[in-house]
Amino acid sequence: MRLFLSTFGLLALVSVMLSSCLDNEVPVNEAEEQWKADTTVIGAYIRANEIPALKDASGVYFHITELGSGFPPKSTSQVRFGYKVYIMGSTVVLDENDEALSDIMDLIPGMRIGLSLMPPGSVAELYVPSGYAYGTATLPTIPANSNLKFEVELISVTIPTSQLNQLGADTVALDQYLTTNSVENVIKDTTGLRYVITEEGEGAIPTLYDKVKINYTGKILSNGNTFFTGSNSPTPNFDSRVINYIHAFQAGLTKLKVGSKATLYVPSVLAFGDQPVTGNGGITIPANSNLLYEVELVEIVE
Repeated sequence: MRLFLSTFGLLALVSVMLSSCLDNEVPVNEAEEQWKADTTVIGAYIRANEIPALKDASGVYFHITELGSGFPPKSTSQVRFGYKVYIMGSTVVLDENDEALSDIMDLIPGMRIGLSLMPPGSVAELYVPSGYAYGTATLPTIPANSNLKFEVELISVTIPTSQLNQLGADTVALDQYLTTNSVENVIKDTTGLRYVITEEGEGAIPTLYDKVKINYTGKILSNGNTFFTGSNSPTPNFDSRVINYIHAFQAGLTKLKVGSKATLYVPSVLAFGDQPVTGNGGITIPANSNLLYEVELVEIVE
């Protein structure tokens, strides 16, 4: 049964995180108050039961019980996964499927958020505020404003042939660029990322789930145009966990010690792929653009 994993127009989403134009959307202030109440209840449940879960900025709590490998799904990915779903605090299984296949955007927001934090092969518990599940809708076995618990295994992420072909073309272009420009001390990662550590730090190496402060400048490799320069660190709306960043940063930052500086030569597939993006100052990053990032890993934020 797909009822518990597809939106079917039932969601009243929390306005501070997502927007909706559904007929049953609750007023902004009411949704925000429900979100605050939900996340308070979930946090208390997590602490009372001593669950070593982390809180996403969305309010979804996640506990990785088995960590897989590779990159988590993107918003355009198709995913294969198994799940069980419960009303939080109950042991009654409302729905389960050992192997479901879906476009990630067809899932409820809480599942999308949770799966985006999981490399393939990972197993996790997700604690989802009602606004990221079915909100004010009353379903046969789910009362309105119910917080849900999902036990999820991300079996695999479908990688289209076109993306594999693009990655091959990207890495050839990157290697040609590095040779032409006589770039030395290049480390070739199996993901397709190429990088040079320009200054070695002495601190710890972050995990995917560590919050980090980074300084970085991003440039389009083909023309050198700078589309971003600045820093990122945790805020109320962005955790700045390594796994929150593009795949290239996930691969690169987990190779660096705190205090390190590096230049990342990034295949488009590990950045923004076939979607054009507008950076700072209105600079457009064309589709399938290889990028260059100069990165400093400043600290792991506790």
